[in-house]
Amino acid sequence: MCLECTRHDDEAHESEATDDRTGDRSRWNRRSFLRASGAAAGTGTLLGTQTDRAAASHTECPAADRWVGSPNHSTRQYGINWIVIHVTAGAYQGALNTLTSSDSGVSSHYLVKNYDWTSGPAAGHVDQLVHHNRAAWHARYIANHRSIGIEHEWFNDNGISEACYQSSAELVRCIADTYDIPLEFYTSNTCIQNHSGGIIGHTHVPDGGCDSFYHGGRTCPYPDWDMDYFASLVRDGDGGDKFQDGDQVRTTTGLNGREGPGLNYDVVRTYPEGTQGEIMNGPETNDGYTWWGIHFPSYNEWVWCVERYLAHA
Repeated sequence: MCLECTRHDDEAHESEATDDRTGDRSRWNRRSFLRASGAAAGTGTLLGTQTDRAAASHTECPAADRWVGSPNHSTRQYGINWIVIHVTAGAYQGALNTLTSSDSGVSSHYLVKNYDWTSGPAAGHVDQLVHHNRAAWHARYIANHRSIGIEHEWFNDNGISEACYQSSAELVRCIADTYDIPLEFYTSNTCIQNHSGGIIGHTHVPDGGCDSFYHGGRTCPYPDWDMDYFASLVRDGDGGDKFQDGDQVRTTTGLNGREGPGLNYDVVRTYPEGTQGEIMNGPETNDGYTWWGIHFPSYNEWVWCVERYLAHA
């Protein structure tokens, strides 16, 4: 949902690629610690009042740090079989105000903080705004009644933080497990009425009937949202390695291959998106990345690449 250009319309129907996207898993671990210790992430204040403790009990997934109720929701007319990914196109606090205002006509079930440098809690903090048994007003028409909507703080060209991806992946796993939603990720226009469910970006949800995907030029949650990487986090949430020796993989962007598993090693080549290779070694962790040794047969080269820009071929 682009909060600058979307209003509620439910009533009608009810890198290492560029070396600049280093993941910071310490923020994710800190967020989990703050939640467990009863602190509001990034604020330094304890959730110590009776009101705050009662509000926290409304959250329905462990990934959610806080309940902040929105008045904007409807009775569900269908079961839950989709999760819709959105970005706010604005700062966290402004998005939270909009999503919880009775005058806005929009809402979502969750809002995830993306940046440490904007006002509010730390990156990775999650607010729940609407209960699952209610239809939040985040998409259009029937989609609201079939889905859980997750908003993510985002500014144009500022990327998605590792903390945001990690928190959202934990949240999606909880929702998918609760409602038996298939871990299928859709990245093209999809008639959700004709599928058993999955995870989809807002721009690919139909406005109403299956013949309408007009969203006023919006591309939410793209271009910065990496659905392939997000899918890998959701599917590999059991803590196991993403790849094994012998797995066939492909690059999901123009990707640097280095002589060793770290940013201090020389770049052998930047492999174009879609280049296929075979896992030969790894994983190794260095510079905030997980690295895999890969043989690219089309170049007859053995190099190390960052996991988040690789997918199974």
